[in-house]
Amino acid sequence: MSVQIEQKPLENLSLDELRRLFHARVKPEAIEHVMGAAESHSTLQRNRTALDRLLFRQRIFHDVTDPDTSIELFGHRLPSPAMIGPVGSFRLLRKNGEHEVAEGGGLFGTMVFISGATQSTVDQWAEGISTPLVYMAYLSKGRDKVLSAVRRADEIGYAAVGLTMDTLQPTKLGDRVPLSSDGKPRTVHVSSPDDVTWLKNEVSVPVVVKGIMNPDDARIAIDAGADCLVVSNHGGRILDFNRAAIEVLPEVVDAAAGRVPVLLDSGARRGGDIAKALALGAKAVLLGRPICWGLGAAGPEGVARVLTILTDELKRVMIMTGTATIQDITPALLSLDPDNVWFRGL
Repeated sequence: MSVQIEQKPLENLSLDELRRLFHARVKPEAIEHVMGAAESHSTLQRNRTALDRLLFRQRIFHDVTDPDTSIELFGHRLPSPAMIGPVGSFRLLRKNGEHEVAEGGGLFGTMVFISGATQSTVDQWAEGISTPLVYMAYLSKGRDKVLSAVRRADEIGYAAVGLTMDTLQPTKLGDRVPLSSDGKPRTVHVSSPDDVTWLKNEVSVPVVVKGIMNPDDARIAIDAGADCLVVSNHGGRILDFNRAAIEVLPEVVDAAAGRVPVLLDSGARRGGDIAKALALGAKAVLLGRPICWGLGAAGPEGVARVLTILTDELKRVMIMTGTATIQDITPALLSLDPDNVWFRGL
């Protein structure tokens, strides 16, 4: 079966086939790192369960045949709300994985969010890349290092910079805390709104705060100067038995009250997941593990293929629900599995 897949043109490969190639071509220890989650994996599984319980309301009597999936974020017009999330382990999948992810984002034309845990500098990430970039720093590295990186990102034209702030505890894989990207024990950092205000005062580009899983934190971050929030439970790698990101999303959107855009991170695997997040108020969706599948399977072209597949799936949902533009996607698109009790407002 693997040989048959490899003989297919990349443009004909499905997401499942790309995932199978990822497993065939990437070292087991790298797969474990990318696909792993904290302790019992409850949060990782809940991210998927909560998304799966949201159902679409099909409509067929309409004239929508070619929906517009484009959005605008940080002044950039983008072809799709599917974006590359800040993953620190791309280099484990391929030797030049970090730059190849940026290349893949450029091939598709999406925005690339860069993890401060990667080894490439902000200059190296941007080398030869025209697609918009967002640098997401970790304050556990210290303010001096963060300041140097974000100022440089601002100087060379990044679309935004930000802070990943759910680092009160290190990420876990099962019961193990893996070493950091430089082979050292992971460090933690207490989150403070003062850090958001500090960063806001140091750069001219928008400031993103990632790791929001509570409406109170959302309001605090915005009052401190955040220009964008990312609802994220770190892909299930921080707190076991946490709520799913999609469960929290409506609360954070309500707390933001239109003051800043809200993005969803954690759990999205298909274009339908993106549609569900948009219906509940997200501006865009950051993708992690599916991007890793594309990278490990076929490098930059594999990354672009994943983004194409998910955007095509989003278009299919829009056609089958009579939705012409991203702005037209509302909660009315959704129904609720009767066994689900977490969001009665649908």
